[in-house]
Amino acid sequence: MRAVLALLLAAVAILAGPVNVVFILHNHQPWYVDFEKNELILPWVRMHAVGNYLKVPLLINESGVPVAFTLSGSLIEQLNWYANGTYIDVRYRISEKIARGEPLTAEEKYAMLAIPGGFFDINWQNILYKHPRYAVLLGLRNDAFSKCPPGNVTCVISRFSDQDFVDLATLFNLLWIDPYIAKKYSDIWTLVNKTSYTRDDLKKVLDLHRELVGKVLSLYNELARQGKIELVPVPYSHPLMPLLADMGALEDLRLHISLSEGLFKRYLGTTPTGVWPPEQAVNDEVLRLFAEAGYLWTVTDEDVLKTTAPGFSHYSLYYADYGGRRLYVFFRDKTLSDALGFRYSSMSPQVALADFVNYLKKVPQGECNVVVVALDGENPWENYPNFGDDFLKTFFQGLAELEKNGTVKIWKPTDFVNHCKDKATPLPQRQFRYFDLKVDISIYKSIRDLPTRPVAGKIAEGSWSGGGSLAVWIGDPDENVWWMWLKKAREDVGINRTWDVLFPLLVAEASDWPFWYGNDMGSPQTFDPVAKSALRSYYTRAGLQPPQYLQTSAYPAGTPREDKIVGRGEGKIAMYGGAVIYANTTHIWIEGGPCGVVYISNPDVARSPYMFRGAAKGLGGEALDVYADMAIDTCKGLVYLSDSGRFYPVGNTAALGFIGARPGGLLYVEFRGLVYALRVPESYAAQNLLLRAVDPLGDDFGPGKYQYPKNPAFKPGVFDLTLFELYDLGDKFRFQFRVKELGGNPWGGPAGFSLQFFHVYINRGGGVRNDTLGLRVSLCKEASWDVALLIGPGWTGGNRIVYADGVYVDDAMSIKLGTNNTIIADVPKKYLGNYDNKWKITVFLTSWDGYGPDNIRNFGVMADEWTVGGADPVAVLAGVAPRVFDVLAETAEMQVKALTSYKVVRLPNGTYIGAPAVVCAYLTGSAEMCTATVTQFVTITATATVTRTFTETYTTVSTQVATTVTSTERVKEIDWPTTAALTVAALVAGLLAGILTRRK
Repeated sequence: MRAVLALLLAAVAILAGPVNVVFILHNHQPWYVDFEKNELILPWVRMHAVGNYLKVPLLINESGVPVAFTLSGSLIEQLNWYANGTYIDVRYRISEKIARGEPLTAEEKYAMLAIPGGFFDINWQNILYKHPRYAVLLGLRNDAFSKCPPGNVTCVISRFSDQDFVDLATLFNLLWIDPYIAKKYSDIWTLVNKTSYTRDDLKKVLDLHRELVGKVLSLYNELARQGKIELVPVPYSHPLMPLLADMGALEDLRLHISLSEGLFKRYLGTTPTGVWPPEQAVNDEVLRLFAEAGYLWTVTDEDVLKTTAPGFSHYSLYYADYGGRRLYVFFRDKTLSDALGFRYSSMSPQVALADFVNYLKKVPQGECNVVVVALDGENPWENYPNFGDDFLKTFFQGLAELEKNGTVKIWKPTDFVNHCKDKATPLPQRQFRYFDLKVDISIYKSIRDLPTRPVAGKIAEGSWSGGGSLAVWIGDPDENVWWMWLKKAREDVGINRTWDVLFPLLVAEASDWPFWYGNDMGSPQTFDPVAKSALRSYYTRAGLQPPQYLQTSAYPAGTPREDKIVGRGEGKIAMYGGAVIYANTTHIWIEGGPCGVVYISNPDVARSPYMFRGAAKGLGGEALDVYADMAIDTCKGLVYLSDSGRFYPVGNTAALGFIGARPGGLLYVEFRGLVYALRVPESYAAQNLLLRAVDPLGDDFGPGKYQYPKNPAFKPGVFDLTLFELYDLGDKFRFQFRVKELGGNPWGGPAGFSLQFFHVYINRGGGVRNDTLGLRVSLCKEASWDVALLIGPGWTGGNRIVYADGVYVDDAMSIKLGTNNTIIADVPKKYLGNYDNKWKITVFLTSWDGYGPDNIRNFGVMADEWTVGGADPVAVLAGVAPRVFDVLAETAEMQVKALTSYKVVRLPNGTYIGAPAVVCAYLTGSAEMCTATVTQFVTITATATVTRTFTETYTTVSTQVATTVTSTERVKEIDWPTTAALTVAALVAGLLAGILTRRK
């Protein structure tokens, strides 16, 4: 209790001096080079160069606030490629053809219309929908794709005129230029409001792109030379360094480090003192390599510190000593970093600044305490109004004023280290578990099963993601196989090679490929070709034949590309051409349609490159979009099995047991170049309904005012829970949820959906926790949980069983779609035990966001493309705005009452603190909703040396926040007596007592 009280006292103390702040904005682009086509397949280096790479440092520099910028080696190299003409990207080449009046091929026109991957890849809410002509073109595109058969290029492009393609190319290239930059070129700025364009208009835009790309590095060079910014390198290809170290590729990492430093000296005229670890991913071997390279400091995430040294403050500066070389380590603050990256886009700059300062007032005081705000420097701003231009200017000018009045002191990282290095804290030597990638991990399906090794070191192995884990880059079958592809390629080719051979290997070692594999952060569709092209070139440049598995469009573990799957079904699928494929619990067969060869792939088969199972090429040598384990030739009536890329006839009966397929499992079927997902039927002796509850229709508004994000993917009703059912299936439980509208699967979620995220909290009789896992609400004492189920689209964190002691199990549930907008999660009983009718089950529905804290979407005051709107401003400031759309409750009124039961207190120094809402709506064995009166009041009473009772009064919200709230919205503020520190202690103790009372 004393330790907690001391922490709270520090958090609410009136500021005695400025809070130290360090800003680091991370600029990185993946390699986009296709070695075989000799061009860049994606244009994002160019598109950010004509906007954020120039405008962000220029706008911040107007305020005089010193900021550090990172530049990855892959970004610097590609900027130079554009400048010297080494490579251009596909969309620039197509645009140039249009500007010159050269005819496009049918495939080029079709590629322009792709989503993603085409000329609609731009922020729709803030950019596309605001331009009438662009919006019309999108409507034409969607109509064409809805009316034409899948993959019918001629049908789609016949609906567009040449003028349509001129306009589309011009708008795409024009509107990626940031307005702050475009306004400096009057002939370009006048084009923005046109609705029809000429080829000469397009040529002007493309010429400006070339000019602006050439200015990026010189701008950073000049600002650094003037001492206005600090430049920080990122190892060459942005490799996921800990996992390469776990593989034993230390020499590769040394090369990445030295190459990036060389680029800084050559193009930026500086010798850097700090280094940014890609994805803020570190382990002890990585820190040692940085120290050996002579770097002074690096930075990683606060969650890594929590694992490294529980209880240590991430506001302190630390160091690790390697043979007398000290490497100082910053730990970034997630809250403020994510606020700038995501949350502040839904706020005005003034309100965002108030929130920023409100948080800083909670930081413990100390000359060498520091808040590190480190985030993506290029992607957030397009989600802000006016591309973030107004926000950046106003927000950083506000910070400059706060620095003048002594509220904050903003440092460049190296300056702060030099000021405080003598007061830094050593990281303690401890035993950790790191991954072991020197063995074949292709056979593993989950991160929890991966082999590890003991290490005595100074820091845990981790990153910014998933509570400090590396789960975004490893653990999923596609990710695990990718790492083994890389490992085997290094073994097959070797690293004692010329630069021409080694360069593709360095490209393949970038973190970007496993970042997308596994669908943790979206579809790998556009990045998969780059990754494979690099590995194939590594082989071919060494004079070796690339393995067969690098020739297919399937992802490493055999998952087909999303755009290849044209149909789904359970038990049967009608395929194009009239054929129907059937499956029962034991066999698979085809009826009707033209004869041909049908290929069947079981995704549960391990695809190790050391002993490749399946075939990437068909019976006739054609490239397949799946790894075929079985082929059925309906013309000859023959069934084939495959292994190591070859097929062997086995008769005329296709038994699922041949390929290890089981009831309830998923199969991929390829016929005539199209892929279908076929679910093998399940058979149960009994399906016993245990619980059933109906939730009111239309109550998907959380505490009463929440609005969906504005992106069209969020269709009305996708967060409206209407029915919950719990079944006993013998060896497992089935949790079944129905929503008003599923919303399709816009981002290719592995479980068949993308938007919903269900939280289920179960009290099995021994509930000890009443917090929730990121929802920012609490449960009442009766509903305190001992196990929770996080049921999402199947990406990392979206298939997780969590126990009250913090132990969790990933990927143990089978999550899939049912019929009529239902989502099903089957949970083996070994994880939950036997059902008891005294179980109490609380169900929430929120919005999945793989980029958000706890994988939950941001809930803010104003809705934007990706942010939920309608939250109470003071609840947002106090961190108690519920991140919930729907609660399984008997009535909407009960839900609103529960979710608005949070309390907020404003302290005299402007800090907002609060207690979360308490929800007490749960199901019991009677299958009827058990309810309780939901009340929550924070009574603050404290006694000082002279007995004194503090009363609560109501006051309007401060004027800094009032811009976003109505005059009737109120927040509790303490009537603060003029007493000493004991009064502060008494008040905080009273608040703490109120919180703890509810958490017993």
